[in-house]
Amino acid sequence: MDITTIADLLDEFVSAETEILNKQDIKHPTTIGAMYEGLTETVLKKSVFEGLNLRVIKNSFIKGCDTEFDVMLVEGDGEQIPYTERYKYRPEQIIAVIQVKKKLYAKDIKEGFANLQFLIDNFDPAKAENFKFRLFRDAFKTICRKDITSYKSGELTKHEWSIFNTLKIEAVLPVRIIWGYNGFASEFSFRESFSNYLEANTTTDLNHIIGGFGPQNFPSLIFCGPYSMIKHNGMPFGSTINDKDWWAFYSTASNNKTRHFLEAIWTRLSYKFEQLPMKFGEDLTMDPVNRFLDCRLQGPEGNYGWQYRYFELDKNSLKQHIEPLSWEPAELDVIQHAVIGELCLKEEIDLVGQNLGFFVTRNGLYKSLDDFLEKLKSTGLVFIEGGKLKLLTDKCQCAVLPNGKIVAGENKSGRFTRWYNRETAKLKE
Repeated sequence: MDITTIADLLDEFVSAETEILNKQDIKHPTTIGAMYEGLTETVLKKSVFEGLNLRVIKNSFIKGCDTEFDVMLVEGDGEQIPYTERYKYRPEQIIAVIQVKKKLYAKDIKEGFANLQFLIDNFDPAKAENFKFRLFRDAFKTICRKDITSYKSGELTKHEWSIFNTLKIEAVLPVRIIWGYNGFASEFSFRESFSNYLEANTTTDLNHIIGGFGPQNFPSLIFCGPYSMIKHNGMPFGSTINDKDWWAFYSTASNNKTRHFLEAIWTRLSYKFEQLPMKFGEDLTMDPVNRFLDCRLQGPEGNYGWQYRYFELDKNSLKQHIEPLSWEPAELDVIQHAVIGELCLKEEIDLVGQNLGFFVTRNGLYKSLDDFLEKLKSTGLVFIEGGKLKLLTDKCQCAVLPNGKIVAGENKSGRFTRWYNRETAKLKE
C-alpha cells in the first residue's frame, strides 16, 4: 500500500471522527482537549510502522524543556513522572511533536507557535545521529543546488550560508506540527492571520530585537481544518532559492492534509530506518501548493536578519490552484547529454585546462563555456565546486525516448524509471 492510499484512508478517518467530536455536548476545556489529543494520537499510531521501538505518547515532556507537549512520536523508553501517565524523554529520542487545537484562530496560532518556537534551545547538534546529516545534505542540495561540501571551499554566498545553518538546525530538530481541527473559514483568512502575526513580531528597531522568528523557528506544518501551511525545508518539501536570493520557504494548500502529514513523518523515519518499505518520493505527480512566505538574509553589515515577503493571492487565485502537477525529468540537448554522461562515468570534470569550452561551443549552440554551464546548472543535475563540475544527484539516470527526446534525472527512488516506462508506453501506443 502506497502513501496516497494510506493518506486517503486517514483523511476519511479524520473527517469522520472530527465530525463526531464536534457534536459532543461537552463544555469542560480539559476534556475537550483530551478528545482531540486522543484523535491525534490515534492518527499518529496508524501512521507509523511496527517493530521500530516507536511510541506515541500524550501530555509529556522533553528533558530540559518546561512545556508539556500534547502528542509526541518517540523512540524507546522514557522516564515516567511518578503517579502520572506522563513521561520525560531525551531530545534525541523525539521524532515528532504535535500541539493540538480543537479550533485554530489568531490567538491559537500565537500560542502554538510559542510552544514550539524555542525547542531549538534543547537540541544539541553535536549529539545528532548520522541519518540527520544525510537529511541535512539532501535538503541543502534541493534548496541551494550545491553540496554541503561547498562550505569548505568558501564558495557559499552569505545567503546560502544562512540557509546552510538553518537546515543544519532543521535536521536536528524533530518534525513540529500544530494541528487545529476547526477554525478559519478559508485558506485566505488563514494566510492573512498568520501574516499579521509575523508582521507584529518583525524587528523595526535594532535596539529592541524580537528573537525567535527565523525560518528554523517555524513549525514544519500547521493544519487548520482542511488547510495546511507547509515549510519547504527540503524535509521533504523543498523549493530552490531564486536569483534574487529569495527562498519560498512557506506555502499553503487546501487539500491533501494527511498526505503532507505522512510525508513529513515518513521522511524522517525513512532516513532513520533505511530498511523501511515506504513507497513515496517516486510519485509522478506533485501536490499543488500556493506560495505564501519568502525569506532571505538582509540588513546592514553586521546586523543581518531574516527579511520576509508575503506573496499575496486573492480568494479566487487560491481556489484555482488545486490540480496536481506532473513530475518530469530535465530535457537535455546532445551536448548536455554528452557532458552528463561523462560525469556519470567520472563523477567530476575539471574546468581548468580542459577542452570543454571548445567542445560545447564548436557548433554555435552556446556562446561560451559560462553560457553552457549556467544552462546546465539550471537543470538541477550539476553544481560547480573548486573549479570542478560535479553531479548534484545521487543516482543520475539518462535516457533517450523513442521520439528522440533526451532526458535525465535523479533515480534514487525509482521515479525516473517509472516516468520513462510510462512515457515509452504512451509513445508506442
